[in-house]
Amino acid sequence: MKTAIHQLQYWPGLRFFSKMRLAELFIYLDDVQFEKREFQNRNRIRTARGWQYLTAPVISKGRFSQKINEVELDNTSAWREEHLRTIKINYARAPFFKEHLPGLEELYSRDYRLLADLAVATMDFLKDAFGIKTPVKFSSEFGVDETSSARLARLCVAAGGNEYLSGAGAKAYLDPGVFSFAGIKLSWQEFKPREYPQAFPGFEPDMSALDLILNCGPAAGDYL
Repeated sequence: MKTAIHQLQYWPGLRFFSKMRLAELFIYLDDVQFEKREFQNRNRIRTARGWQYLTAPVISKGRFSQKINEVELDNTSAWREEHLRTIKINYARAPFFKEHLPGLEELYSRDYRLLADLAVATMDFLKDAFGIKTPVKFSSEFGVDETSSARLARLCVAAGGNEYLSGAGAKAYLDPGVFSFAGIKLSWQEFKPREYPQAFPGFEPDMSALDLILNCGPAAGDYL
């Protein structure tokens, strides 16, 4: 069984869902340390001036070693209303915006205490929009304590996988020997981003997959 693993993310990008679609099981890595200024609580959307981050505020002061599934959202500000308004302003002209607006409004109407719950809500929204049927599990379900390559290999074994599909960027730090020792075939995702129509002139790469869904609708899967 081909298994892929990735940290939880808020409105993930195209590589994330390309990998998910290729896998037979996708594991959300939720019990590793939260990293500030990464993509676990933010991602990029297209604007008339290029792009901007949508960042979900989190409580991190004094909590440097907290795991992703422990991170609490800072709900002292009206960030949900702000994010929905920002999406509405920048995607009002996108061809499939109206189709997905009710789902977006419902998503942002919920009360979220944990970042993990918010991230899963956005990942489910996009997974459904792409029509991806790959089953998902959470790494915290398996109780694996190892770190780095050993953690990934053990998760594959625990999930019943015999192949690990990795993003190409991990070639710089994954240890192939660890996977070989565990009896896991290591394969690499080959994703080449292609331009697609966006709501504003020009093309900005590496946006959240929400950008592709709102601009291309049912054809979005052709770009994964």
